[in-house]
Amino acid sequence: MFRTAALFALFLLGMFASGCAIVGGAPPERYGGSATLTQAAKEAAKDSTEKRKRLDVGDEGTASSGIAVGVDVTEGESLAPSASGGGGNRGGDPTHKVLGVVAGGGSLGGQDYEGFGFGGLSIGAFVSNRLRFDIAGLVLSPNLSATSVAGQGLKDEFELALDLSGRFYLTPPHTFLGVYPLIGMRFGTMFWSYRAPVNVIADGGTKTITDDYLNYWSMYGGVGVSLVQTRNFMTGVHLTGGFREYDDKTVEGFENTLFPTTGYSQLTFEMTLKF
Repeated sequence: MFRTAALFALFLLGMFASGCAIVGGAPPERYGGSATLTQAAKEAAKDSTEKRKRLDVGDEGTASSGIAVGVDVTEGESLAPSASGGGGNRGGDPTHKVLGVVAGGGSLGGQDYEGFGFGGLSIGAFVSNRLRFDIAGLVLSPNLSATSVAGQGLKDEFELALDLSGRFYLTPPHTFLGVYPLIGMRFGTMFWSYRAPVNVIADGGTKTITDDYLNYWSMYGGVGVSLVQTRNFMTGVHLTGGFREYDDKTVEGFENTLFPTTGYSQLTFEMTLKF
């Protein structure tokens, strides 16, 4: 069980080091431009009678950075769970795979949001009779406030996210109800279209931008209750809270001045098959 937990932690670290993004990695480095996302949203919110100006997003560079994650393993030793030596089915604990459907909603801090809904699929495994890890693919529908700069200049916003979590059941698996704390990380990308095309100066030329996206990552923790637990089926709900941190720039090169680091809370309903 310890080795499985170590692999899960290393996977989280590797995802974080790779750029914390679902689509396209980190945005390209740009130099010389100073246009902000706030300016872009204001330009997109102008009607057809108002004069629009070109925003300078700079020139794309070739600088790159990265973090290498390595694991030293003594010759003949493996981190993979095994039937002996403390992995996998240690102490006779049963292991199960799980497949589930999740849905829910939540709220984000700040004046730009009015809340969000989400849904998705999850896969995971019990590595002991109480410890469970899950990976979920989510589609989120954030609602930007109509009175905010973001809500006036952006439209058709949605998010794709990868959610990684672990939980530990405080109650035995044979009980009808289950209680557990959980922690996790999320890596996502928020996409949107501009309400009107935005004209920019980029890489020594001009172009028109109609859509854009911004990567983010978050951490959270909370508690949950399994309302029904049977041999092959579980259903329940959990409440979590955490924070979300966005990239400094959008993929098109605008400085992120609209979406600061913010807290959030979320209520999740789940139905899970166990096999």
